[in-house]
Amino acid sequence: MNSYETIIAIVLMIIIGYICRRFEFLKAEDTQTINKIVVYIAMPSLIFLAMYHADLSNFQTFGTITLICITMGLISGILAYLFTYFKGYPAKTRWGVVAASTLFNSGFLGYPVVLGVFGATGLVRAVFYDVGSTILFISFGIFFLILYGGSYQDIIKRSVLFPPLLAVILGVIANLAHLPLGSVIPSTLTYLSGAAIPMIMLALGLSLEFKGIKEYFGVASFVTVLKLVISPLIALIVVGLVGFTGLDRTVTIVEAGMPSAMLSLALAITYDLDIKVTAACIFLSTALSMISITILILLI
Repeated sequence: MNSYETIIAIVLMIIIGYICRRFEFLKAEDTQTINKIVVYIAMPSLIFLAMYHADLSNFQTFGTITLICITMGLISGILAYLFTYFKGYPAKTRWGVVAASTLFNSGFLGYPVVLGVFGATGLVRAVFYDVGSTILFISFGIFFLILYGGSYQDIIKRSVLFPPLLAVILGVIANLAHLPLGSVIPSTLTYLSGAAIPMIMLALGLSLEFKGIKEYFGVASFVTVLKLVISPLIALIVVGLVGFTGLDRTVTIVEAGMPSAMLSLALAITYDLDIKVTAACIFLSTALSMISITILILLI
């Protein structure tokens, strides 16, 4: 499939998930079960295979991709903080917006898009970009822990022991050590990884929630423009400065144009931030990203 057909297929899977919820074939709470299968089984399998078969000779470049993700997240977070500060939003609303602006949906949405359009070689770059998102999530968790209190165990469980991150580490180690896996293990992982993309898209469709958009439409629109327009434009400048070309350039820009991460809602819930404003930012940016990502891929 070409990029246009890939995006249409992804959108259709999201719509199927939403229809299943509307007609109660599946319920909103089923999203948690699907997400657990994705996070603990399907996505780690996909990532491990990508890392195991990847050409890691450009490891320095991959590290730069991770640093670009962190840089883009910090820039977006600072812009969101300034916007909400001058608008006079209360602290917990402000930090809910900042979390939604800083963290990218570079995994749950980024992986299927990049894999579908650019193949396994592009996915490797997307994974390293997502490592930057994980580092940002860990940093936010520690920051909110200091600011509002909480459990260090929760931070470790959600980040350091995050199965996709462990899959990156194990895949890289197995690759560099030339660890033989035989035929059964790769075949099993291939079957499991095949479930990742459709289940991610169904979960996204099930989790779409229109309530609360009207109340926070202004700030959600700001975050959406920030994530889907400003961020990839800044990334376009950054990749030029570091001399990226080819897939390194393209995948980094596409990942920089991903909407707000679902994990930002986890932070909002854990630290009693403004959940409604965070959810509104996630929904609006995710819904409109189907259009913006398509345009972005066609233009770059």
